[in-house]
Formats: sequence, C-alpha cells, structure tokens
Amino acid sequence: MSDNKMSEPGKKTVNWEKYTALSSMLVAVCALVISIWQSYSIQQHNKLSLRPYLEAHSNLDEDGSWDLYIHNQGMGPAQVIAVHFEVDGKPYPNREEFLLALGELPECYARGNIDRFYKVGDRQMAFRAQKESCFKTEPELLMMFSRVHIVLEYQSLYGESYRLVIGGQQYAG
Repeated sequence: MSDNKMSEPGKKTVNWEKYTALSSMLVAVCALVISIWQSYSIQQHNKLSLRPYLEAHSNLDEDGSWDLYIHNQGMGPAQVIAVHFEVDGKPYPNREEFLLALGELPECYARGNIDRFYKVGDRQMAFRAQKESCFKTEPELLMMFSRVHIVLEYQSLYGESYRLVIGGQQYAG
C-alpha cells in the first residue's frame, strides 16, 4: 500500500495546507496593519510631546522701566521663521521703522534677537527700555501695546507652523 491516500469516490478531501497558508497570510497582513498604525500613533504622540509654545511676558517696574520677553513654555524647540511688525494696522519691515512709527526712538531700547531658535525653557529679551526718557506709566504702556501687533511665526521640529501675536485689542482698556 502506498503512502498517498486515495479518496473514495464521492468523498471530498480537505486541503489543509491551503487553509494553513491562507490563515498565515491573514495573520501577517493583520500584523503589518497593526505595525503601521502603531508607528503612526507613535509619530503623532511625538509631535504632541515636542510641541513648542512661545509666550510673551512683559514687566513694568515702579520706576517706569519695562521689558518684553519671549519664552518657550512648550516641550519642544521652536524655530522662528518670520517676525512681522505693525502699528495701527500698517506693516513695517524692521524694528527701527516700527519704533519710529510708534513715536519712540530706537536707541532708547535694548533688544535681543527674537528671530531665532528657542530651546525648551529658553527666554529671550525682545525689548527693554534702557533710558529714563523711554520709561512708561502703566496706562502709557497699555496704550502703546494696544496700537501694535508683533507676530512671530515659528515651527516645531516636525515643521508644524504656529504664531505668537503680541499686542492688539487684548491690551486695550
């Protein structure tokens, strides 16, 4: 008698190799789909975990001196790609023309380079009144900030774009 079994006439034989191969392929496809989904989920989590968040802080001392800082409060670095200055809705190409449009002398103010790369927790001075003639009272400072818009456009490590707007109606009484 041979090892090959012959099926009896009228009986169907089950080809288990075919079902095993199909089920193995189905398991492999499911594993691939789950791996791709998991990779996508991890990437989305990393984007959220490394999101920068630039914030502006201004300080006014009792003597009238004031300063404005940009601070990265997020969990990832921020690359500033553009800075826009406006006074009363009119754009100005640089800091000096912006200050002159406000009626301020550019040499009155020390400034830092706000168009830069901000690490996590990094803080940079944007403006600081360095002469007594440039000091302001609180109402004067609020009036000045209500007339201006300083917009920082920045990106995360993943190229997502964000904007920080300083000034405008939030300072209007």
